[in-house]
Amino acid sequence: MNMRIRSHGPLRRLAAIALLIGTVAACGGNDPDSATPTSPPDVSTGDTTEVTEPPVFTNAPTTTNAEVLPVSGGSLIVALQGESSGYNPTVDAWADGGHNVARAIFDPLATFDASGKVVPYLAESIEGNADATVWTIKVRPGVTFHDGTPLNAEAVRLNFEANKNSPQFGSQLALLASMNVVDDVTLELTMSQPWGTFPNVLLGNIGSQIGYMAAPAMLASADGGRNPIGTGPFSFKEWVPDDHLTVVRNDSYWQDPAYLDEVVFRPIPDSTSRKAAMDAGDVDVYYTGSSKDIQEYQALQEAGEVGVTIGAPSEGDMVMLNTKKAPLDDVRVRRALAMSVDIPRLFDFLDATGVKQPTHGPYADSSFWYVESNYPDYDVAGAKALIDEYVAEKGPVEFDFAGNQDPFIVSIQELYQSMWSEIGVTANIVSRAQGENISAVIGGDFQVVLWGGVGGGDPDNDYVDFHSNTGQNFSGFNTPEMDAALDAGRALSDPEARKEQYAIVQQILGDNVPIIWTGTNQFGVITKANVQGMPDFDLPDGTPGEPISGPLFFLKDVWLAQ
Repeated sequence: MNMRIRSHGPLRRLAAIALLIGTVAACGGNDPDSATPTSPPDVSTGDTTEVTEPPVFTNAPTTTNAEVLPVSGGSLIVALQGESSGYNPTVDAWADGGHNVARAIFDPLATFDASGKVVPYLAESIEGNADATVWTIKVRPGVTFHDGTPLNAEAVRLNFEANKNSPQFGSQLALLASMNVVDDVTLELTMSQPWGTFPNVLLGNIGSQIGYMAAPAMLASADGGRNPIGTGPFSFKEWVPDDHLTVVRNDSYWQDPAYLDEVVFRPIPDSTSRKAAMDAGDVDVYYTGSSKDIQEYQALQEAGEVGVTIGAPSEGDMVMLNTKKAPLDDVRVRRALAMSVDIPRLFDFLDATGVKQPTHGPYADSSFWYVESNYPDYDVAGAKALIDEYVAEKGPVEFDFAGNQDPFIVSIQELYQSMWSEIGVTANIVSRAQGENISAVIGGDFQVVLWGGVGGGDPDNDYVDFHSNTGQNFSGFNTPEMDAALDAGRALSDPEARKEQYAIVQQILGDNVPIIWTGTNQFGVITKANVQGMPDFDLPDGTPGEPISGPLFFLKDVWLAQ
């Protein structure tokens, strides 16, 4: 068995714990420095998105040190929250499970460093000109895909072209006007207007898959999504849908090869079954947004029985309303639904009191980007009055309330259902498989749904969720004033000037309530005691990166203690 030593960043102190109740999630920073600086943007210096404090991580009981050295070998079994339709990053929309597989097979062009800044990863540098209308990406020389073909500027161009032509992700590159392959490692991208936050789309996060680089042969294959080819630390071996997907170590990886021989990903949609599989020792890694479960595992960690790794905070919990469908097309109904949600009662149910922060919009009250708006306060009597007024004019308020099939998610839906019944509203719970639920939302075939992936970071990350011209504004709500503010915020570089534009967006959202916001959240990754290195994600220069973003994690530096 081979043994090798690798440097790792120091452990961080324990962060607050929270819960995601939607079907997808994402992550980002809240610092004013998350805006593109007034000087020419240059991601090669890490001069972009940043969080207010460095993310906080904890490790398994036995940590990497001089006495316990990382060793190569072994197989890791990872429990996923759900199955994916395929693994073509330009075609198949992924929830957290898909991204966790993707982070093993593919590499993103950019990622977060330990402080939450966007920095180049597969790219060597990502630089913008003075007005952020031209961006230049240089890829690292000598990197190859798993099929042996080189990662070069043309391969990056083909990936961007495939994304631009994608019904799912084309809107995210709507400002990309032209591309020019300057040389073998240099791609120049010209935008139709200033785009100061362009590097944010290259991270590979929920809702944004453009940064993942797939082999040209995979992109050209109609069956590419079932046979993924990337540059990542593991290469694809086999996939039996709804049972397992296996990847094996890429010994030709452009960084140090991974420690693990293989990783087996197992989709287990039911949260109770996932936890049971972890507790029974049937899986090695399990991630959860349940505050109660994380607290339970932290007690076990103190006894040395498991490892708990807390990731950087992700976006908040939310309920999305389809403003194109009655009765949600009436702002009185939407405001009444928000006014009847008792946040303390919800937090008590989630065992999150004292660890989750209530939210009144897409950004936490502690965020630099937050501004106070007319988002409704809790007021059952006021909510009932609005519903009574609507009923007198148009009839009873009844709608379908969708979530996935996880019993825990259903129990949360039942709590909302109970609170809404108190104001005379009937919510019919609909439970669908995760993939079906996502497809229904994308197709506009829903009324009310537990959701996620919006807010929490740089406001430009939410451009596609709020702008009218993206195809991903699933709530269907927008105004010309919101579009103008979102466009202006995207083009500006000064943080305070950007905040003025996003204040307009928050005021409009607060008045019209297309989304019910509840609280911040955070994920924990639970591992067997012998699983090491979960918080030790090294960047190519050896400095620490952010290993866990919401429910998404990297596995290249994970190893098994013998």
